[in-house]
Amino acid sequence: MESERENDLLSRACDELLEQNSLLQQEVELLRAQLRRHPSGEMQIREAQRQMEELVETTRGHTPCPSMTHYEASLI
Repeated sequence: MESERENDLLSRACDELLEQNSLLQQEVELLRAQLRRHPSGEMQIREAQRQMEELVETTRGHTPCPSMTHYEASLI
């Protein structure tokens, strides 16, 4: 019974985090679209992606977060 309650709480927390992640991804896309309207915007996006790739490569095998790959992919 207690285990079932804990699973229910974890499931709700996971659903909430997924919803928050979806909202954040939408916001990132809106910000990216705004940034592209500026002359140097595309260059800034590419630089941020390059830095993110370097960070991921540096921390590969050292991060306890398995969703890092998903997050990384959502930025590209």
